[in-house]
Amino acid sequence: MIEVIMPKLGLTMEEGTIIRWLKGEGEEVEKGEPLFEVQTDKVVMEVEAPASGTLGKILIPEGETVPVVQVIAYILEPGEEAPEEWPIPVAIAEAASVKPVSEAKVLATPAAKRLARDMGIDLGQARGSGEGGMVTREDLLRFLEEKPAPAVTAPERVKASPRARRLAQEKGVDISQVRGTGPQGRITERDLLDFLAAQELLTPSPIQRVTAQRMTESFTSAPHFYLTIEAKATKLVELRERLLSPVEEKAGVRLTFTDILIVLVAKVLRDHPLANASWEDGRIRIWKEINIGLATAVEEGLIVPVIKRADEKGLAQIARERKELANKAAQGRLSLEELEAGTFTLTNLGMLGVDEFGAIINPPQSAILAVGRIAERPVVEEGEVVARPTIRLTLSLDHRVWDGAQGARFLSDLKALIEESELTGIAS
Repeated sequence: MIEVIMPKLGLTMEEGTIIRWLKGEGEEVEKGEPLFEVQTDKVVMEVEAPASGTLGKILIPEGETVPVVQVIAYILEPGEEAPEEWPIPVAIAEAASVKPVSEAKVLATPAAKRLARDMGIDLGQARGSGEGGMVTREDLLRFLEEKPAPAVTAPERVKASPRARRLAQEKGVDISQVRGTGPQGRITERDLLDFLAAQELLTPSPIQRVTAQRMTESFTSAPHFYLTIEAKATKLVELRERLLSPVEEKAGVRLTFTDILIVLVAKVLRDHPLANASWEDGRIRIWKEINIGLATAVEEGLIVPVIKRADEKGLAQIARERKELANKAAQGRLSLEELEAGTFTLTNLGMLGVDEFGAIINPPQSAILAVGRIAERPVVEEGEVVARPTIRLTLSLDHRVWDGAQGARFLSDLKALIEESELTGIAS
C-alpha cells in the first residue's frame, strides 16, 4: 500500500487545499500521471501519482485543507487487495478525537464522521440506513435537509414558512431583507427563490480566493502609504521607438514600456536596498537578489510571475522573459518557481487608460510600483506651458520599512533615469 501525501511545493507552503481529485476510488493510476489538483497560497497545481496501482482510498475530500506531508489517500499496488479497515494517519486520528461524546457510540462511515465534525452535528441525531444502522454521509445530508432551520436565522418578528427559513439558511440569506407575499406578509419559499433570482452570486476562482486572502492580510498588517511622481516621458517614448526593431529581431517579441521600466526599476533598486526588503518578525530583511514581480491579470484572477535577477539582464532578455511568463500565465502553465522569490513588484495599467492608481503591496515585499498611462499633459518649460508626454508613477510603501524621505528619493532617482540621457545606457 502506497501513501499519497500532501506535497510541500514551495519553501513557504505549510498547507494545501484539495481542489479536485482527477481519479476516483477504484480507478487505475499510473506513476507520474496527474492524480489531484492542490491549491497553495500562490497557485493551483496538478500533483502526480507517486506509484502505479489502484486508487484504493481517498482520505481527504475535495475542498478540505490539510498540512503538508499528511497522508491524503492510499494507492493499492498491483495485485494488492483492499484492507477491511484503512489505516488512519495520526494527524487525522487526532482531529477525529475531537467530537461529541455521543459520537463514539454511533456507527458511522468516516465520510459521515468528517462531515459531522465540519458541520458541528451530533451523529446521534441522524438515522443510519447502512449495515447495522451505520450512519452514512447521505444519511447526514438527508438529516440536514430535513432539519428545521434554527430560529436564529431570522428574528421572531419576521414571519416565514419553515421551507423559506431553511432555504435562507442554506443560501446564507438574511431573511429579514426578503419581501413576503403570503398572508400578513409571510415569506414563502417562492419569495426566497425570487429574491435569489434577482441577484447574482459568483464563486471566486481558487486564484481569486488566494489573492483576496493575501491582499487582505497585506492591507491590514502592513501600514501602507503612497507617493506619486510625474515624469516627462519624451525620451522614454523615443527610446522605445528606436529599439522596437532591434529588440524584436534579437528577442522575437515586441518591446513594451513595461520592459523598459523593469530595467530602470532594477537599476534604482541597486541603490535603494530598503526598496528590496521585507519586514519579518520585527526586523528588516534586505534581499541580495533583485527579483521583480509583474502583476498579471488572467481569466481566473491576478497572479505575479517573477523575473529573477532583473538587474543582471539586458532589455532584450527582459522582454523575452516577460512575454514567456505572460503566455504561461494565460495558459495556466506557470510553475511555482516562476511565482516565488519576488522582492519588488511592478503593476502597469497604463495600457487600459488609467492615469494613476495606488496598489496594495504584494506580501512579504515592502513596496509596489503602480504605473499609469503615458499621455500628453501640460508642463512648464522655460516659463511656458507646453504639451509633453508624461507618465505618473505611484509607489505604495510599508511604513515599517520605509519613511517618506526614503520613498521620495527612490521615485526621484527613477524619474531622473526616465527623463535623462542615462536611458541610452539600457539599449538591448
